[in-house]
Amino acid sequence: MGKSERLVVELPSDLVANLREAVRSGSFTSESEAIELFLRAWYGSEGAEEPDIEALRAFVAEGLAEADAGRFVDADEMFERLRTRYRGKVAGPSSG
Repeated sequence: MGKSERLVVELPSDLVANLREAVRSGSFTSESEAIELFLRAWYGSEGAEEPDIEALRAFVAEGLAEADAGRFVDADEMFERLRTRYRGKVAGPSSG
């Protein structure tokens, strides 16, 4: 890994609890590792391109509306989906 920087973020309590549980269960070695993997999966193999802020706002608004309507994914299921997605990105297209 290259140069690292410390970043302090504020997250909703439920997300922090889910993140810590994923670390406790052994899915990740640390909160930092999990967040790094999520960000790498988000940005993809092309690198960290700056996303369109309006597209991100629309994405977040859509997710909040779904949650408000009671449509959301269980945390364990979500983490398993993310692990599967990340493993696919790490393995590359030739391993499929």
